[in-house]
Amino acid sequence: MIRLDGLDLKLIYLLMENSRLSISELAERLGVSRPTVKSRLERLEKEGVIKRYTIKLNPELQRAKNIVILIIETEKPNKLHEFEEIIEINRFASRKYLVKVAVEDMKDLKNIIEKPEFEVLEIMPILESIEKEYVPKVKVSFKCDYCGKEIVGEPIIYKYRNKVYFFCCETCLREFKRARKNLEKSKKEQEINHTHYHQNNSHS
Repeated sequence: MIRLDGLDLKLIYLLMENSRLSISELAERLGVSRPTVKSRLERLEKEGVIKRYTIKLNPELQRAKNIVILIIETEKPNKLHEFEEIIEINRFASRKYLVKVAVEDMKDLKNIIEKPEFEVLEIMPILESIEKEYVPKVKVSFKCDYCGKEIVGEPIIYKYRNKVYFFCCETCLREFKRARKNLEKSKKEQEINHTHYHQNNSHS
């Protein structure tokens, strides 16, 4: 069972919005140190919560491939890695392998099966492929960023000055906004008073 806290979820939320954020940018938006972000990312990757960081290409830029399964026999398995058409290698006997190849057409397939490095025993074209990803069991436990109580159900997500906050209810969100507004007003008044103080001292 994987346990995620509020910091984990905020980190995941930011990466879902922009997977290209650097560790420094993530640390700044989360209000934590770079080593903390780095260790969290490593743990989430290790536990299978984060699978990969990707970008989506325009489908027109991706070459269509025909996937074929070959049952082969070879005494030189290391040679299999030299063929870019072979995208997956599985050994199931001492010298027998199930390999997955990606080819453009029958000509490419013929070039592969005629390689002297191995003997093809069986050819199985894949007509349909359904990928089922492993989904780890996750237990989420995190607290409201205003009242500190544990959040039950889906949190309210609020972004403020590039930082992410989670709240348990609309009341906490409203009070958080009010507190921030009062804090900013107080800081502004202090800055004005500080400026006036120095101006008065400079004239005296």
